[in-house]
Amino acid sequence: MDNLNRTIAPKSSIIANMNFLHGSSYTTQNNIPFHYLHVAESNVLKIDFVFNAGMRNQLFNGQATATGSMLTEGTSKYSSKELADKLDAFGAYLQSKTNVDDAQLTLYCLPKFLPQVMEYVIAVLTDCSFPEKELDTYKTNAIQRFSVNQQRNSFLNRRAFYSSIFGKNNAYGSAVNQEDYANISRETVSTFYQNNILPGIKYVMISGEATGVVISQLESFLVNLSSSPSPSKEVVLTGNIPEKIILENPHSVQSAVRIGRKLFGRKHPDFKKMQVLNMALGGFFGSRLMKNIREEKGLTYGIYSAMESYLDAGSFYIETEINNELRDTGVTEILKEIADLRENPIGADELNLVKNYLLGSFLRSIDGPFSLADRYKMILDYGFTYDYYTEFVETIRAISAFEIQLLANQYLQEKDLTTIIVGRK
Repeated sequence: MDNLNRTIAPKSSIIANMNFLHGSSYTTQNNIPFHYLHVAESNVLKIDFVFNAGMRNQLFNGQATATGSMLTEGTSKYSSKELADKLDAFGAYLQSKTNVDDAQLTLYCLPKFLPQVMEYVIAVLTDCSFPEKELDTYKTNAIQRFSVNQQRNSFLNRRAFYSSIFGKNNAYGSAVNQEDYANISRETVSTFYQNNILPGIKYVMISGEATGVVISQLESFLVNLSSSPSPSKEVVLTGNIPEKIILENPHSVQSAVRIGRKLFGRKHPDFKKMQVLNMALGGFFGSRLMKNIREEKGLTYGIYSAMESYLDAGSFYIETEINNELRDTGVTEILKEIADLRENPIGADELNLVKNYLLGSFLRSIDGPFSLADRYKMILDYGFTYDYYTEFVETIRAISAFEIQLLANQYLQEKDLTTIIVGRK
């Protein structure tokens, strides 16, 4: 048997084609959009009930998240324990999630038990009681988490960064503070529930064993629900004046560093191309930042760059933690790597590696019915069609080193970048 030479990287090639299962859509008799993705013999269901109940619709910081977290904590008929026990008896589980742009309640269950568990789901969607005891427990836990997070440099850094690039008076840049929890009451979460959940479901996403029988059963349970979802409120952005902010934490050994800027979301024509640039700079373990800052200089254990997309904006940033005494060296090296992308075209071998890694990551992200449903949800939220993914693959395969250099010069000028450092001065 031949010995494997692990000093030589295996050959790589660009992925040529990607074909994956597409979802389908229809509107129920009471005008609720149903989107479904059926994978035969998956033997499990995931149903997402999506609402225009994200942070952009809240009246004060923390209101939307508190309401979402309390959805499964009791109705007028069932206590939180009774809900959990009854769902558990059928191997079902309810989970809520609130983000900036929307909120969702997710049901996981076996298809054969859908009729039994939907009674409890409908109770949550139409009859939440927000009991005082459970709400007090939520607030106590939230305040404790906040107090712990206040000691973490990365937490403070992230809050300062978004406030700087988006402004403090909108859902993208504002951050919950301890005094905001005083505003959370049974009345304020009930008001948010009545204004943003009860008016109607934005859409329903069904994935897994989404047979015709399952869809018919689900529609019959939702027939009496309102189908006039509340409007999604506009986000008015401010900020974006590049600045350098140093926040002192005198007891910290390391400094949290974040360098970036307000950018654009997925709707922008350059978003897909910028994903390639981001991957080369700091998007995977073999990226330039990892090789320089971690492997060669030994300044940090981990460093990465990322792009985030919201419905009305986006951001680009580099994040790491570096020893206080070496953080200026680290910042200098980060800026050198960005400058190198502006000044020199990326090499052919490196570009092919980055392209293949990015396309391979995309392939992993569509493995399984729930992951496919997440990809389907993304194009629904942004108003795209499945052509978005075809164009994504084509863009990645076709982008040149010259285009990446142009993007770096257009969007990553040092004068446009905000730097946030939290650590000992």
